[in-house]
Amino acid sequence: MTLLFVDGFDHYATADLAKKWTSGGGNMTVGAVGRRSGSGISGSTSAANLSKTLAASASWVVGFAFHIATAPAAARRICAFYDAGTTQCELRVNADMTLSVTRNGTALTNGTSVATLAAGIFAYIEFKVTIANSISAGSCKVRINGADVITVATSQDLQNTANASANQFILGIENSSATVTFDDVYICDQAGSTNNDFLGDVRVDTIYPTSDGNYSQFTPSTGTSHFALVDETTPNTTDYNDGSTVSDRDSYGMGNLAALTSQTVYGVQVNAAILKDDAGAKSACTMVRSSSTNADGASAALGTSQVYVSQVFETDPNGAIPWTETTVNSMESGVKVTA
Repeated sequence: MTLLFVDGFDHYATADLAKKWTSGGGNMTVGAVGRRSGSGISGSTSAANLSKTLAASASWVVGFAFHIATAPAAARRICAFYDAGTTQCELRVNADMTLSVTRNGTALTNGTSVATLAAGIFAYIEFKVTIANSISAGSCKVRINGADVITVATSQDLQNTANASANQFILGIENSSATVTFDDVYICDQAGSTNNDFLGDVRVDTIYPTSDGNYSQFTPSTGTSHFALVDETTPNTTDYNDGSTVSDRDSYGMGNLAALTSQTVYGVQVNAAILKDDAGAKSACTMVRSSSTNADGASAALGTSQVYVSQVFETDPNGAIPWTETTVNSMESGVKVTA
């Protein structure tokens, strides 16, 4: 697994941020501010940040669409990698609209771009980094719209703590009156043989259930149609499908991806807003079904507050091959009771 998480901010509201991210800070707001007339997330001031906790890794690649309304008064962090709450390294936008990579605020050789961002225009920024006291050649780079703009010098120190790893990704602006917007986020580590380098300017498209699938083993809260209870843009708890028997599944046919001239599908992330409604341990996972082959995600323990259980499926389980527009459009996704 190398593609760990994606977000296009289209399937939930501001109040739901902490259901998908580990924490949603301050005045970050989900709204119709993203690319392609879709949703994004925007905010300003020191509290405007999101945090996502992931398994610790030394090497990371992230990408996001970025829009800043005006130049900041001074250098401001826009993303960072933390080791258990302590900064390892970060990417900053400067007052002259260049970008800089720093180690917890410490400047690095060749760490600042010559290229600049344009205020009021989306750019796609990608940041690749390996956390180490002495980095190898080419292991810390930044791209804007697919072009390399920073290559931090070999042997520079990107490790601020005792651990040569990070387990938190921070996205947002610090201490600035400039409003920023983010969209189309991806996070990869570099553990596998695919999705372990820059993915390029990507889009995160959300599709919703449109029909009942192969499995209808849960009980609808009303009526007989299962998909119609989970097809809302914003999750709710007023209508739902209820499953309690271990190994029972509920699956749904999904809408189609936006038709594009050429598509590379790097992965499918299934997001299910789930809770348990009584005492006792209960767990569930998300799933995909392609042709007649199922793939199950990691089991997650549930609480009595609704959260997103999410899983990235990097390959089509029907043959363990890359997804295509056709196979995504014909797949089912759903939920399985695991305990």
